[in-house]
Amino acid sequence: MLNERELKIAIKLLEAKLPMKIKDLSQDFAVSTRTIKYDLEHVKEWFQHQQIDVYSQPNKGLWVTCNDISRDEALQQLLGDERWRQSPDQNVRLQRILVTLLLSNDYIIANTLAENLQVSRNTILNDMNCVSEYIAPWMIQLERTKRKGYKLIGEELTLRLFLEHLIYTNLTNYEIYQIMTRITADEEEHEQQFLMDATLLSMFKIAERHLKNLYTSATAKLFHQSDLILLLIRITISVVRLDKGQTMKGYRLVNKKLYTDDTSLFILSWMENVLTELELPLLQNEFLYLSGDIAKGTRGIDLTVVTNQLVQYVSAKEGIEYGKDPKLFNSLFAHLSLRLNKGVFNVSEINPFADEIKTNYPELFQNITEACRVYLGLPSIINHDAFISLIALHFLSSFENTFSTKRKVRGLYVCATGGGVARLIKNRVEKDIHDIEIVAYCSIMEVEELCQREKVDLIISVFPIQSQIPVIVVEAIPTKRDVETIREHVKALSQESYSYQYNLPYENQCLLIEDNEQINLEIILKGFEIFHEIITVFPQDIQEERKQALQLHIFLMVHRSYFDKQYDDFLYTNQPISEKHRRDLQTLKDILTRLHVPVQQSELMALLQYLK
Repeated sequence: MLNERELKIAIKLLEAKLPMKIKDLSQDFAVSTRTIKYDLEHVKEWFQHQQIDVYSQPNKGLWVTCNDISRDEALQQLLGDERWRQSPDQNVRLQRILVTLLLSNDYIIANTLAENLQVSRNTILNDMNCVSEYIAPWMIQLERTKRKGYKLIGEELTLRLFLEHLIYTNLTNYEIYQIMTRITADEEEHEQQFLMDATLLSMFKIAERHLKNLYTSATAKLFHQSDLILLLIRITISVVRLDKGQTMKGYRLVNKKLYTDDTSLFILSWMENVLTELELPLLQNEFLYLSGDIAKGTRGIDLTVVTNQLVQYVSAKEGIEYGKDPKLFNSLFAHLSLRLNKGVFNVSEINPFADEIKTNYPELFQNITEACRVYLGLPSIINHDAFISLIALHFLSSFENTFSTKRKVRGLYVCATGGGVARLIKNRVEKDIHDIEIVAYCSIMEVEELCQREKVDLIISVFPIQSQIPVIVVEAIPTKRDVETIREHVKALSQESYSYQYNLPYENQCLLIEDNEQINLEIILKGFEIFHEIITVFPQDIQEERKQALQLHIFLMVHRSYFDKQYDDFLYTNQPISEKHRRDLQTLKDILTRLHVPVQQSELMALLQYLK
């Protein structure tokens, strides 16, 4: 049986496209290389039983070789049976304890929990000391009574939302894939074990079977995959709680005539099939719980006002004027609108960076949590780590793009001619290493001049050149090892010179949601404002036939500036310009600065071409 770290190493080896080095694994798991080597002995034995070969080569690393079918079967084994044969760590034990308590109306003694988890009573007693802290953000209390045991106290909706959060956020990608494959295709049923006791699991299977019977191609247009998974979990929780006599405040039956939209009709039909089989009533509040409308607190909220209040609250707490960044309001408003337009339906979500954000930005995380409690008024519903951390991503992005005073390491790329594949190199290095900016590329003859002019911190060169500035010699197209060497130097320079801060994951850009209509409106208005200002300041310098082209150019320029897609500004040129053009450039720069549209020198040079 593999331990937790060995299991993760085996999964990494199966999923890796390139060989993995022991040094990299030791860094990933924060243990010594000796420990990793010991773990690998067990991992290799496990792969041997699966008839999969593990290869290793000095200076290259380790990798496995097998066909796709064997790889999928091994992953299924690791993420299924092998994962649940492990002795659970404290975090997993806490979650299983909480699931057991959430499903019970009565007190549960420590001995019963110890037997369920196959650990000692003392271990359970130590775990229970951590439960109160674990559930505190959810406004749930742990009640301890001598000779009776433990019980969770809270509102029914709060208890259900916490239970669905525990189940939903612990699903692996493989488990989600299995569920969706069973629903959408004629797949055999595999044993399921994801953080559910026997009662939950049996009800889940019934709900899944009825969903499969109702599922058509039209269903995929009504619900996203994550919505269906969440609905499955909610209907499972609903029937289990109903079976124990716990309803959502009342026994009023649903009036199906009130609902005519396709989404509501599908949910009602599905619920009716499940509840009929289990001989349970179809109650109004149970339908509202499934669809998310039970949290009516969001219905009367003006999200325009609330978004402003959130920004102002966090600004006051952080001492940063986030209100000056219009992009923050647009993205945050769109985010909240999408998440709250159906009550809590879209709130239960997964953010892979939640733990990193909460750990590295605890004050910001806490301030956003407080702001949501005050202005959204749904503390137990919206206080998911994932929900708060996604909001935090908007503020962090705003800080990085608008308010950050941290300067990136300025790199110079030296190649044979100063051209060629330099653009490709810039994109690759800056994408992989977020704290460096390739400010210029040049030939070996121009190094000294550019180092002084561009205030270069690091030289990346295909030649072994001499310089007082740190030099990294790389291949013509940097290899993976070259990129890692650059990363280490950049990290060292950042820590020494720039008060280095934790950077957001590169993928966070795809998590931020923009309101396209608002963005387009902002770009159009800003473009017109700039165009009007320029033709006013330069009435005699712009020919009539060029005005239309200038207006189009300005609109595209604002668009490039907004999405950070401006012209390359690191091409070195010593072409002289006249004194008049120098003054015109400064005037254009002043106009754009005053109107809060940051542009590069190359954009200014392009605008200059429209003037006489």
